[in-house]
Order: sequence, then structure tokens, then C-alpha cells
Amino acid sequence: MTKRAIRLIQNQLKSMGFDAGPEDGVFGTRTREALNQVDGLPKNWSLKRKKVAFIQLLAQKEGIETGQIDGYWGPQTEYAFDCLERLIREDKEPEVWRPEDRVEENPNEWPAQLPEEDLIRYYGNVGENQTRVQLPYPHNLSWNTRQVINSFQCHEKVHDSLYRVLSRVLDSYGLEGVKALGLDAWGGCLNVRKKRGGTSYSMHSWGIAVDYDPVRNKLEWGRDRAAFAKPDYDRWWKLWEEEGWVSLGRTRNFDWMHVQAAKL
Repeated sequence: MTKRAIRLIQNQLKSMGFDAGPEDGVFGTRTREALNQVDGLPKNWSLKRKKVAFIQLLAQKEGIETGQIDGYWGPQTEYAFDCLERLIREDKEPEVWRPEDRVEENPNEWPAQLPEEDLIRYYGNVGENQTRVQLPYPHNLSWNTRQVINSFQCHEKVHDSLYRVLSRVLDSYGLEGVKALGLDAWGGCLNVRKKRGGTSYSMHSWGIAVDYDPVRNKLEWGRDRAAFAKPDYDRWWKLWEEEGWVSLGRTRNFDWMHVQAAKL
């Protein structure tokens, strides 16, 4: 956890009346003892999970979407922290950058993401019609890298396409290449929630979007910082695009972790 995050924890513990020590970004004894007194944090969790869960609880209290209070630092928690930090510092949430729409090819005829009625007509209601895709190669959870998964839930209409893409990824890069490039660092698929900073549902709500390697491809990063913008990943994106999936990074230069089966 960064010193920025620890300073925020110390600041908020103090505002709650706890003696958390100086706001120095160092998680010392006084900060730890103060955190252990906070209601709502499971006593049997590790200190690392408690720190993350405290930030998730703070964000939830401010009405910032943070997902499940699980003590793991995933892309949703990363976004919630950024919003929370700015809310405390400047009393406003950060603006979410959205470049202008652009026309894209759609060889597999996925529906448009807007209007939402078109998505519902094609995929059904959010969270419905889900199945499990058995993965051609193991994935690691990006927020808990020690945990390996061999399948995950997705919409039944994208199941076959998703499996074909990942099979071709393995054929193209080999298992060593997959691991070296983080193509197995899974950031999530099905997650019924509203878009970050918006009121409509995220494409994840239908299980038609997948995130990969969110640590090195943060939401707001562009081509100058995102790992997936490098030439090593051109084949990765081509395999998705040949199936009609859309990369927000390739088309809008943000959220390079994200690929979806819906036209922009």
C-alpha cells in the first residue's frame, strides 16, 4: 500500500477520534491499534486486508462505488480510493475522461452499448444468462495473485467467442509469453454495477466485458503509460478484434485493461 493511502487512513482515523499518530505515511503501532478499533472490520483478517477494507468502508460511506468490502485492492477499489482522496482534499470527485465516440467495425455483430435497451434486447437483464468458461490457461486474480482460477462466469452468448480468443492467445504467445506479458492477470468479468462516475450499467453487469492486468493498465492511463499499449500486445488485441470485441484502450485511449463484446 502506498504512503498516500496510509496518510489517508491516518487522516480519517484521526477525524473519527482515534489516536493514529502523525500523518506520515508510515503504518506504525499507533496507526495499527487505531485501525483495530474500527467497527466493521473483521477481527480475523490480516492487517493488509483491514487497511484496504477501511478505505472501502470510507468510500462506501461517501456513496462511492467500491464493490464488495473484501479487503482486496482491485481496480474498483483503486478508482474508489482516487475519488475518496480527491473528495477529502478538494471536496469534489475526479472527472472521468471520455473521448468522443468513433465508428468501429463489428464483424460479429455485437449490439451497441447504448441505448441500454439494445443491450437488454440482445443479452437480457443484467446478471442473467450466465455460464462458466473453462480457461485454456490458468489465470491469477490481479488483486490476490496467489489465487489461481481455471474458469469464470460470463454471458452465454459470448462464451464460445471468449474461449476461442483465449485459446488463440495461448497458441500465439505460449504459456511463458502469457505469463511474461501479464495476459493471465485477471481483473474480473461479471460484476453487476453502475459505470464508474455514471448512472448506466457497466458492460461487466452483463458478463460481456473482461479486465486484464489492471495494475499495469490503470483506468485513466493512456498510451504513454499503459502496458497494453506497447507493441508486444498488438497480437493480443488483434485476436480480440477479429472476434469483434472492442478495446477501450485501442479506441479511446483509456481503460486499457478493458475489452467488451459491445460496440461503442
